[in-house]
Amino acid sequence: MLYRNLTILARTLWRQRSFTLINTLGLSIGIGASLLIFLLIRYELSIDSFHSNRDRIYRVVCADTYRNGTIDDDGCAPVPLADALGREFPQVEKVAPVMRIGQQQFGIPSGGDKDKQVLAHDVYYADGAFFDLFDFPWVEGDAHTALQEPFTAAVSQSIAASWFGDWHSAIGKSIRMDNTTTPYRITGVLQDPPSNTDLALRVVLSYATYRAANPDEWVDPKRWDNFSSASQCFFLLNKGQHIQSMEAGLPRFVGTHFTPLAAHSDSRDSCFFQPLSQMHFNDDFYRYGGRGWTYSEIYAMGLIGVFLLLVACINFINLATAQSFSRCREVGVRKVLGSSRGRLLTGFMGETAALVFLALIVGCCLAQLALPQLRMILEKPVVLDLSTPAALVFLMATGMAVTFLSGFYPGVILSRFNPIDAFKNKINTSRVGGISLRRGLIVLQFAIAQLLIIGTLVVVRQMDFFRNRPMGFDRQAIALVGLPGGPHKEQTDALFKTKVSQLTGVRAVSLCSDAPSTSGIAESNFIFENRSQPESFELLYRFADTSYFSVFHLRLAAGRSPYPSDTSKEALLTETAVAQLGFRSPAGILGKHIQLGWMQGKPITIVGVLKDFNNTPLREQLKPMAIFSSSDSYWQLAVKLQPDKIKITMSQIQTIYHQLYPDHFFNAPFFDDKIVEFYNAEAIEGKLFKTFAALAVFISGLGLYGLVSFMAVQKTKEVGIRKLLGASVSSIIYLFSREFILLIGLAFLIAAPVGYYLMQNWLSGYYYHQPIGWLVFALAILLSLIVALLVVGAKALKAAMENPAKSLKTE
Repeated sequence: MLYRNLTILARTLWRQRSFTLINTLGLSIGIGASLLIFLLIRYELSIDSFHSNRDRIYRVVCADTYRNGTIDDDGCAPVPLADALGREFPQVEKVAPVMRIGQQQFGIPSGGDKDKQVLAHDVYYADGAFFDLFDFPWVEGDAHTALQEPFTAAVSQSIAASWFGDWHSAIGKSIRMDNTTTPYRITGVLQDPPSNTDLALRVVLSYATYRAANPDEWVDPKRWDNFSSASQCFFLLNKGQHIQSMEAGLPRFVGTHFTPLAAHSDSRDSCFFQPLSQMHFNDDFYRYGGRGWTYSEIYAMGLIGVFLLLVACINFINLATAQSFSRCREVGVRKVLGSSRGRLLTGFMGETAALVFLALIVGCCLAQLALPQLRMILEKPVVLDLSTPAALVFLMATGMAVTFLSGFYPGVILSRFNPIDAFKNKINTSRVGGISLRRGLIVLQFAIAQLLIIGTLVVVRQMDFFRNRPMGFDRQAIALVGLPGGPHKEQTDALFKTKVSQLTGVRAVSLCSDAPSTSGIAESNFIFENRSQPESFELLYRFADTSYFSVFHLRLAAGRSPYPSDTSKEALLTETAVAQLGFRSPAGILGKHIQLGWMQGKPITIVGVLKDFNNTPLREQLKPMAIFSSSDSYWQLAVKLQPDKIKITMSQIQTIYHQLYPDHFFNAPFFDDKIVEFYNAEAIEGKLFKTFAALAVFISGLGLYGLVSFMAVQKTKEVGIRKLLGASVSSIIYLFSREFILLIGLAFLIAAPVGYYLMQNWLSGYYYHQPIGWLVFALAILLSLIVALLVVGAKALKAAMENPAKSLKTE
């Protein structure tokens, strides 16, 4: 019985092979794309979800509220907070402070006169409490005791293998961090951290080392006002306790430690408890990992996956109901032979299930083929493992949903035919029903496609805006050479600058702390003139010598550049800072003084005002900024190069660098590349939108091709008669195309306002953005019409070119 049913099914699908191919291809693409989106969402949701205590782990985050009401969120905690939290909250089981150093150079003893120099990217200070909270297994050593003493360290397996040849031999070895005199002793080896974590610890130095080197940070009350993104504090809530009981004690905690500082500060500090589950998805607070997707972005991507499946299902429904006219006699025969309506419906649902099963297999193969490209776009190790319960549930749920959505309504249409009408050829497209539904589904299908096109165009335009908008400084052909610390740093840096400036391929050189625009933030409160209170906003600041302004082509609005100096005596402010201080004219502030919070008793004279430039990524508003000199705070050499001599000049700079800094790595990224990195997340969104919009248009076009193919068969005689009566080829094409053009226009009337609303909300997250404009909508409708006319026109042209005599003989 089963074999006979399968044979009949195979014959039916083969007879309708064009229908089978179009539906299988459309469903396969829709399923494959939705599977990739599912894998991406699942990966994002898995970030740090593997910790057994994840429901009890919280992070302390702080915020500054300024006198003017502005709130500045910080994903960090003052260093002394961890100890106070453990003392004053009995609900806390463990407190784990952690300090991120980031990239750091180490010397590894190699048996010669000099250590082998290596570079590590994920370096932290932490202690055993951190590993009580988080499940990062140790393969050797005891996590509870290995990091108790100063100058002890643990490294990951891969780091240990690369440094010592075999991770088994790492225990007991010594390493020296940068220019420190005391070596660190390796006391533990960690399992390599998984990719789905924001806390990728590869080199862990004992937190006791940091305590010993910075004892004032735990006893000086002013340290509570010192927020560094490197310092974070996690804690483990006791079992049976509720975080609400701790939150009730926060006002007292804040009042004890933060409030006394507010009398002499421009802001009032406060702190909050953030669950670990929210850390990756909250952009308000800084975190160690890279930018994650927000929940709204995850929902949006999930909705796109549903849309793609829906577009594929619409194809199936439209083609199946259109094809039902050609199957009316088959239904009539089956009913005469005793088939009930329920049995017919079951049979047609079985056909649909077979097609969906085939589409699932092909879709999985397509997803596997596309996965390497997706990893390249996302820069994330997303994998397709169909053996996992989540993947199996997704495929089963998708298969059942698609089978029901695609097969139920066409099955109902086919199973209700009257056999007498079928044999008398009294069933036509109007009696079959579903014409209005098909039209509605075509409208919905193209509305979804146009919605994705609108989204893609807006994202692409915004990215072009980021790349091409004048930012108020030069960013082309500027290398930022990293400078190490060490003895005689100032003299060595000055010599390096002199030697580099003498190269023929170099136009200008400047020692500085950072470029004009960077993701790293250095801010400080400040006092203007002799006012009793700090201002109600903070100043972003850079340290730079007088060549800085010529390297980056920063322009003066008033005053002059500071005179050369090793210390901070003169400063330049930006126009935004001057305006916020209440001056209508930039010249009015010249000769006034500012005093940064950490430079007490050292007023700095304002000698110039810079025209505004974008000192933060364009998603944020311009920040008030000051630039002044400080030779012990220069960590980069900015080099403006001649574009035609970049390669040879960079080689010469590297040679000079190794002569002056023989024990350090040469690191010299280009400034324009760093600017592009600011918008990496938006670039990824743009690529995903392009891909999924193209798939939606392709699937919609595939469905149109199938519908027009059935139309051409049904109108064969009509086309022949029209040609005999003198109809032109263009009029025949118009006959086929006019209804679809109207339906696409109606779809545009739905997609345009929805797309405008959604993308306007997306753009509102960027302080500087392009207006959407009418061109986006014109391109969306134009692209849809071009696709429809190409697909419909090609089939209509073929029908119009048929010999009318042959058409009139068609039964």
